Formats: sequence, structure tokens, C-alpha cells
Amino acid sequence: MSSHRLVRRVMTVGKYLAAITVVVVMLFPIYNIFLTSVQRQADVRGRDLNLFPTYIILDHYQEVMRPGHIVPIVEATRNSFILSVSASLLSMALAAMAAYAITRLKFRGKQGILMGLTAVYMLPAILFVIPLFVWVVQLDIVDTFISLIVPYAAFMTPFMIWILKSFFEKVPADLEAAACIDGCCLRKLIFRVLLPLSIPGLVATFIFGFILSWNEFLTPLVFTSADFPILTVALGLYKGTVDIQIGQQAAAAFLALLPVILLTLVFQRMIIGGLLAGSEK
Repeated sequence: MSSHRLVRRVMTVGKYLAAITVVVVMLFPIYNIFLTSVQRQADVRGRDLNLFPTYIILDHYQEVMRPGHIVPIVEATRNSFILSVSASLLSMALAAMAAYAITRLKFRGKQGILMGLTAVYMLPAILFVIPLFVWVVQLDIVDTFISLIVPYAAFMTPFMIWILKSFFEKVPADLEAAACIDGCCLRKLIFRVLLPLSIPGLVATFIFGFILSWNEFLTPLVFTSADFPILTVALGLYKGTVDIQIGQQAAAAFLALLPVILLTLVFQRMIIGGLLAGSEK
């Protein structure tokens, strides 16, 4: 075996080992949460907790899902789902229109707009949350979906514009011109030509928006109270002044992770396509 081939094999093995190490490090916290959620409270607090469980119980899950539980995980999950879907759809619609205009139209200040969209994420989110909270209080819409959907959409739209802009740039302008020559009006051009070709980008954008909304913590913490539970905030309610229900908190946390895990597994190709959109330029 030549030395060059040996070096290539060693590098290949090293890459696989590095990839496996990264995967293990990233998945271990999730596995630890699951392990804690299926063990007895006494064993979780003890020193003899095994890396591989010798038994599995679902008592913590049953207690978390029990109607009338002191921590309203079921209601909080429903509210978070409605909020995430609504905010993602609104933000995706706004971002699609803005991204198409930036991609196809020629006007002054385009680069300034793009730089401004990027600059938004250089500032801490708390700078936007406090003025928005004052606006929410003045309009008397505290503890409502609209009080969270609008801020969520405002935070996500710049990010979605960048993703959709890269997808719209891949649609040939000549195809749209040919459709217009054949008699397509603007409505038919959008719904019969542009949107069908941009479905992967739209799906990837929606998934990104859903995950960002589902994981948001600061905004619901400031904008809502116990009367309108949101999942990320409700998870912190297991911490009491006397005791912490670690097993129940782990079960609730794992249930909160499931939608994100399932979306990532099912739509992983579209998510990767969204992350790599425009990278070939």
C-alpha cells in the first residue's frame, strides 16, 4: 500500500471518528433527559444511576399529562403549537413577498435593505422586547396569541427573507418572462409558476420558523402570565421552593423536544437545502 493511500485512509477514519464524536456529544444531553424521565425519582437523585437503564417506567409522563396537573403542560403545548404555526405562516408570507421583490426588482437602496436585515440580529433581543411589551400593554392584548404572533413574525421575517431570496434567485427569470408572453397574469405567474418551483424553499422556511417559534423563551416570559401558558416558560414551573420534580421536568422537556426532533428527521433534506441555499455562489 502506498503512503499516499495510507494517508487518505487515515484521514477518512479520522473524519468518521470526529463526526461520531460530535454526534455523541450533541445527542448525549437528549439521551440524559430521556433517561431521567423513565427512572424513579429516588434513583435519579441517587449516585447509582446507570448509563443504560435496567428498568423503564412511564409514571412521570402519566403525571405530566394528567388533567388538572399543577403545571399545565398539555395546555401550554397546545398554545405553543398554535402560536408556532401561525407565526411561521405569517412570517413566511411576508418574507416571500419581500424576497421576491428584492430578487426581481431593481431599485435604489437594495443593498442597504439587505444589510439592515442582517444588522437586526447583531442587537440583543431585549432591546426589541421592552418597547413591544409597552405596545402590547397599551393595546390591552396581554396573554393573547396576537401579542406573541406579531413579535415572533417580526423577529423571524429578516431571516426568512434571506433564505427565500436564495431560492427565488434559482428560478430563471426567463421562465417568468415566457409565462407572461403566454398570457399569464401576475396571480397565475405566482401561484402556477413561482410557488410550485419554490416549494422546497417555502417548506424549509416554514420549518425554520416553527422551530424558532417553538424554542422562543424570552418573549413569552415577558409577554405572558400563568393564565396563558407557553411550553418553554411552563417547563420552569417545576422548580419549587421546597422540591424539584426532576423526573416530571425531564418528561415534559422530552415531550417538548419531540416535535423538533420529528421535523428534523422527516424534513432533514429540505432543512439542509435551506442552510446551504446560495452557498454555491
